Amino acid sequence: MDNNENKNQETELEEVKTEEAVETAEKAVDNADEAEEAQVEKEPVLSFEYDVKNEEEEKAFLAFQKKFVYAHNWKITAAFGVVAVLFIVSIVRNPSGYLNWVLAFICLAIIVLTWYNTRRIRKYLMQALKPLEDDKYVFTLYDDSFKIETLPTEEEKQEEDFTPVPPRIVGFEDISLNVLENDEMFIIILKKETIYVLAKRVMNEQQQETLRKTFSELLDSDYEMIDNK
Repeated sequence: MDNNENKNQETELEEVKTEEAVETAEKAVDNADEAEEAQVEKEPVLSFEYDVKNEEEEKAFLAFQKKFVYAHNWKITAAFGVVAVLFIVSIVRNPSGYLNWVLAFICLAIIVLTWYNTRRIRKYLMQALKPLEDDKYVFTLYDDSFKIETLPTEEEKQEEDFTPVPPRIVGFEDISLNVLENDEMFIIILKKETIYVLAKRVMNEQQQETLRKTFSELLDSDYEMIDNK
């Protein structure tokens, strides 16, 4: 009787071990499949080398200002314009009122300075970016993100204190992202602070269409076609 019980226990133990081995094998297969899928997901959709001319930077920054800065400028213009008109009406009624002249001038000056500073910032930024005009970059698009790398020159690589610039990786779900497109370029805007310019002159038609489709599908209303003006 004891021998039979021992045999039954051994049989049950072997069955348990067999089931555990099967489960382990199945998990290993599942993990391998997941790893393979992850690897496939990280395969780039497209990749190309590019540069940015100073003129293209200026056009891109102007488009950025029209999209995110001009609306604020127009609000200031409207508000202080209305106040200036009220002071001008008071001046017409009472030309000797010195304070009305001063306040009307201040309102008009604020409007002029608002638009002047917008233009001045763009001018100074273009001057700062001019030395970077010959730099080369690599743009790589994935299903869920994109990567921008700066390519060092041979002279930079030979410098003793050379440190490569870390690539910028942006996930489509992880950051505030807007993309503007016109006939000449794609303008990528991160958090309304950082701008990347992808000129269409460095891409073929298929690459342009892939970018357009990816941005429009993933970003929805945050992707926008604009004119070149």
